[in-house]
Amino acid sequence: MIQTCDASPFQSTRQEKEKPMIEQYFSRTSVVTRLRHRLLGPYLDDLATALHQQGYAWDSIRHYLRACDQFGRWLAQQGYTAQEVDEALVARDLRGLPRRLSGQQPQAAEGLPHLLQLLRQRGVMLPPPPPPAATAMDHWLRQYEHYLDHVLGATVTTRKNYRAIARRFLNACGQAGHVEWGTLHAQAITAFVCQEAVTRTGGGRKVLTAAVRGFLRFLVFCGELRPGLEAAVPKLRQWTHATLPQRLTAAQVEQVLATCTGSAPHHLRNRAILLLLARLGWRAHEVVTLRLEDIEWRQGYLRLHPGKTHHERLLPLSHEVGQALAVYLSQGRPASASRCVFLNFRAPFRPFVGASAVSQLARRAMVRAGLPDTPLMGAHTFRHSAASQMVNCGVSFKDVADVLGHRSLQTTGIYAKLDLEALTAVALPWIGDAS
Repeated sequence: MIQTCDASPFQSTRQEKEKPMIEQYFSRTSVVTRLRHRLLGPYLDDLATALHQQGYAWDSIRHYLRACDQFGRWLAQQGYTAQEVDEALVARDLRGLPRRLSGQQPQAAEGLPHLLQLLRQRGVMLPPPPPPAATAMDHWLRQYEHYLDHVLGATVTTRKNYRAIARRFLNACGQAGHVEWGTLHAQAITAFVCQEAVTRTGGGRKVLTAAVRGFLRFLVFCGELRPGLEAAVPKLRQWTHATLPQRLTAAQVEQVLATCTGSAPHHLRNRAILLLLARLGWRAHEVVTLRLEDIEWRQGYLRLHPGKTHHERLLPLSHEVGQALAVYLSQGRPASASRCVFLNFRAPFRPFVGASAVSQLARRAMVRAGLPDTPLMGAHTFRHSAASQMVNCGVSFKDVADVLGHRSLQTTGIYAKLDLEALTAVALPWIGDAS
């Protein structure tokens, strides 16, 4: 049975037996005394309680308490009070601390977001300053995103990418301040696209031109530009079928799956995710958005909500995938109020932030399996692999398209390119070799 927990991490009323004190994390009386009498000492007990309720380990809570105490000492040395704490002060403190070799923030930064949340809940921190007034460019970008959502039905990822490109386009064309669409000319449009295309390859070039052309069509739709100016966006060369996509052989897929055969919670979760990617060819965001009610155990299928293709899909739940999901849900999934199937295995056990987390998970699994680490390796590699394996086994392109959720067989052709090794077996000898 899946356990859930609806308690807030900062409840005002708590039972004493459920309220950890800092004495539980520091055994020496002298250390506890010092912590309590320093600047942030009055808030450390509540911070320990909040972290404990969110499921953090004993060692992590102890580490976070030390980090907050270190920050309090810095505040006292600089002459600040707890009421003056804000994100800017935290950033100023962290700039003076050495970073790790990996480039990540210092360990002292890990507990400070929890401290800021607690101080804000308690009303200790000053209210945040009002957001800056929206500019004319912000207004047009919001209107463009609304147009993408309600007129074109673009997905969240597409709206985010198109809006970022539109912002750079406006800055490059000198429209960041007071917008005057009458000054926008074809040469500026072409120059921006050519300059941006230098740093892009493959599908990124297609996204660039589609975003700029879509923004210009939006302005025509609003009556701000004359029709036809969108034709100034140049068509960039893109060879769709010039190269084979990154994919794995059947043996390599099994090699990757073998890295997640343990009984630890993260092994159970990772194996279920990798099976969805490898057997069903799911996209990373489809894994992230899978909810508990989307698994129909009795009927034996999985429901995928409208996403990139804007239509709901039902896929059969195979025995292998279903068993992996059942084991994870019953033995590996932590208690949480979230309805998302896959959660982080470390406290506070939240859903994945985005699809990139699944791609990184897949990439790390391939590296552990001994496969070469290339920039294109990720969750989509399994999608290409699943499509290619289905085609090589004689499955029709129509059936592959149904599994992958493609409406166009041309799109399926990009994913499911045939095995070159199989083609070489039937290739005729080159006439140039004949004597």
